Amino acid sequence: MALLVDGEINSLDDLREWDSGILETADGERIDLNAKMRRAQAEVEEEIEGFLRDQERGAVEQVVIDRGLRHWHALKTLEATYRDAYFNQLNDRYGEKWKLYRGLAEQQATRYFSAGVAIVLQPLRRPAALEITVGEGELPPATYRFQATAVDGQGRESAPCGVQVTSSPVPHSLTVKVSYLPEGATGWNLYAAYADGTVALQNEEPLGAAEAWNVPAGGLRSGRPPGEGQAPDEVIRAGGSILLRG
Repeated sequence: MALLVDGEINSLDDLREWDSGILETADGERIDLNAKMRRAQAEVEEEIEGFLRDQERGAVEQVVIDRGLRHWHALKTLEATYRDAYFNQLNDRYGEKWKLYRGLAEQQATRYFSAGVAIVLQPLRRPAALEITVGEGELPPATYRFQATAVDGQGRESAPCGVQVTSSPVPHSLTVKVSYLPEGATGWNLYAAYADGTVALQNEEPLGAAEAWNVPAGGLRSGRPPGEGQAPDEVIRAGGSILLRG
């Protein structure tokens, strides 16, 4: 599972699964859905941080994104979007949706905390970005998609960073490295694909922090896709916690 602090709890497509008209509403009312998702995440983080403080256990940097948290964040985003749409137009239809999603978000928050906040004991953030350099070479023209994960000394792997796309219309060489590794990481894995293919692991062993990876003359290799990140070690509930792994 990805860490909460890694961001991107939900995508625009995820919101559309909840409300098929949300993209059209946001566009028509000139509402920035990405900004609303960031605002909803900030509010979710604040409530989780307060809960963990009350339990005197865990920190928001350790929280992983599970299904309950995704649901809560989606509902909070929809609530904020329709609230803005309502006050833009004082449209009763938007007002009813705002109240609906506000109630659903409150209910989901209660369910989420009742189920417990899932955390990892040794959080490993995903890499922030990749540095991709295209130079002269003999590789055929191609479009590439890249993702990377961070790896620690115990073999734990982070969630993958966002997809970065690079193209070269002429023969070329291509080098990839991470801008920097997060705290606790000792290496990184690179995942790549051509065009719209599924990204697959390209290195046999984790690459070093300062190590670069080059597209080989034979092209990209087949491998496993990236995972979703770290599995939770513990679930914190009001009055106690459950250790999932010893």
